[in-house]
Amino acid sequence: MSRTLGRLLMSAAMSMAAGVAFASPSANSPYMTDAQSSYVQDATSDSIGSVNMITCIMSSMRPDALVNQGAYIALVDQNVCNAAKTGAATSATSAGAAQAPDYMTAVVNSRRASNSDPMIVTAWISIGQGGVPETVFAHISVTAAATATDPYGDFRLDYCGKLATDTACRMNGFLMAGSGALSYYETESQNGSGGAGGTKALQLSSVGTASGSGSVALQQSGSASSAFNFAYDQSYFLRNDLLGNSECFSRDATDPGTGFSVWQYGLYDATTGARIERNSGFPIQYTSAGTSYQGYVGYYGLSVQPGAPLPANGATVQKVDYSGGTATTANFTAVTYGGRLTRYTRQTRTLQSINQLPLNVFIGVATNFGLPDPNAQYVMYWDDASAKLIATAEMQCNQNGCQSNNLAQPLSLDLALWASMGGVQGFSQSLGGNLFINLNGVSSPINSSAVTVVYDTQDLVYPTDPNLPTTLYCASNCPTAASLQAYFKQGPGNTVAAPYVAATYNNFQPLLLGGLVQYSVVGAILTDGNGLSVVDTNSNDYQQYPQYQNGVMSGVLFINLSDALCPGNASPAAYCANQANSASSYYVWQTGPASYSQFAAVKDSSGNFVQFDAPLNVGFTVPTGAAYGSYAGTSLIFQYSGFGDLWGIPSICVSQTTNLPANCNDPNAFNVPQFIIPYDPAASPQQGVVTTTSSGSVATTYLVKWQQRQIRFANKGLGVCSNARLQVPTNIVLPTAAGLLDPSNSSSSVYLGAEPTVTAAPRVIQGIVEY
Repeated sequence: MSRTLGRLLMSAAMSMAAGVAFASPSANSPYMTDAQSSYVQDATSDSIGSVNMITCIMSSMRPDALVNQGAYIALVDQNVCNAAKTGAATSATSAGAAQAPDYMTAVVNSRRASNSDPMIVTAWISIGQGGVPETVFAHISVTAAATATDPYGDFRLDYCGKLATDTACRMNGFLMAGSGALSYYETESQNGSGGAGGTKALQLSSVGTASGSGSVALQQSGSASSAFNFAYDQSYFLRNDLLGNSECFSRDATDPGTGFSVWQYGLYDATTGARIERNSGFPIQYTSAGTSYQGYVGYYGLSVQPGAPLPANGATVQKVDYSGGTATTANFTAVTYGGRLTRYTRQTRTLQSINQLPLNVFIGVATNFGLPDPNAQYVMYWDDASAKLIATAEMQCNQNGCQSNNLAQPLSLDLALWASMGGVQGFSQSLGGNLFINLNGVSSPINSSAVTVVYDTQDLVYPTDPNLPTTLYCASNCPTAASLQAYFKQGPGNTVAAPYVAATYNNFQPLLLGGLVQYSVVGAILTDGNGLSVVDTNSNDYQQYPQYQNGVMSGVLFINLSDALCPGNASPAAYCANQANSASSYYVWQTGPASYSQFAAVKDSSGNFVQFDAPLNVGFTVPTGAAYGSYAGTSLIFQYSGFGDLWGIPSICVSQTTNLPANCNDPNAFNVPQFIIPYDPAASPQQGVVTTTSSGSVATTYLVKWQQRQIRFANKGLGVCSNARLQVPTNIVLPTAAGLLDPSNSSSSVYLGAEPTVTAAPRVIQGIVEY
């Protein structure tokens, strides 16, 4: 279902929901006035997710605000407009990838001859498909704006996507609206990364907030077709598929069975209601081989438009400053390395405080735990009532990312299984990263309030860091320049298990001093014993190894040998990787082709690094009530990297067909946050409160407000829709390829012409007109 249709369906539902009264902060503060939007998630969404992407991109370019002002550059964040993002799980290793801005560059020209003529928009959009640059040629003609009776308005969009070497469109489509109807058709011969193409078609008719109907169909090359007919009235939504299966849903947002998910939250000052912004980065422009490029530098590194070369280490880049209503530039020097060093600083809390919190725990010898597969990560949680760890699923990863597959049945595991290892090593997104349940000196029965859980806060290390050590030591998963090349360049008959020194791969056994890998640190660059930088940024090396698609990350790097000493007084001394849990701080090295696996920064004219804010860790006490499930009353930690980017809420899987909870290995299931942070300014005490802490005490209190909310309608029996006399259409005609036009073709009626050359700074960044 298109997001626009979702909002139409939502509008009636929201009219049935209770109103909201305003309280402090002041009524004119951003906390009170910032807009919120809702849209509906349905099985039809999977078929036409491209409509969401298209409309987001077009609106983010703001052609309506810059009519007859000449060609300009707009930056559009693909992460924000990626329609698939809202249904995708984020693995532990890709959190940075998900949050880092990924801007595509568009050259846009918006014109209107008179107030009685249509607005004509021409755009050349540089996108990336699997790292391959592609240009989308887009032509838009808007005749009438949306109204209450004609919610789509009157417009037509035609687009064509090509690689530089293409003569024909590998992606060609149109989206048009008029007289209350919406038509969409797209055909794709092959995407930029070589994946299969297919066709998508949608027809909506009789559209309105009170009633409507439509049909959608999808044919993916090499896959089965999917198609739906649907209809809705003021109260219900009815959907049929190709096989005759029907589902009936309530449109009442207050129905107890209705599910909600939020993908964007904002943080606000608890007193003034002002937005909490982070110094997360700024746009830059630079020239390479005589061509100008746009980019964005921030905490996660440097992102540039698809196909653009990275600025070389020491190259001049220009920061674009939009203060004062104009665009001015200032010169900075790019500093780029092929890897990045992160410092982890020790924090603690009790085992009782992480009750029901999801953990990812690596299990080597599965038979000891009664689990199915060795050398795998399992999803578990601490159940304080039974004093057991409950294993619920196994993490499985491929080139499309990682997902949890439910076990046949949950398994209760005694903490004594980890006693010989000193504790449970794992990862928790809700605690911001690695954690360790310390079992040293712990006896049965378990007193969870006395068991320490160690977790870390993270900081990106700059070359000028005064606390940067000169030597680091590694006992597990230790890469070198040679081990990286041996793994990624291996051939038939020369099998290499991992990009690490062989004796350290997944090693959790004690090592003598000679078995440790020692590194030198010079300017935040890790070099091995041969004086070679431990880097590999060649994207071709990683294509056949999906488990390292986010780069290669080292194990714990100890500052002092004494930090790594195994417990006891062994002679000779032995060193253990799990001793990081006792160290006050340690480091991790990462290298790879993506920006978040590399160090990228800029220096000002005085030679000083411009440092950006790391994500802010904030604590949240989950309210009580059935809506919060097993997390009710627990304390979680979220990460906030900037307005709209708050993450760390545990997820569950629901069925796209029924909107009911589902097994995560069900192909129709998708991940959603398990609950939403409430927003109700009239509540007392205040809802949606998060805090930062310092030395164990609350340092700062913030208010949270959701920005975009997804609604999953409550599933009802078919008799409910039947009694309401709701029927799906059977005679809707879908659009076909006959309606396709090619804006890149000089003989087409929607030909764009030559792409304008624009050297000025971007005027629009993700929908914000900067000057």
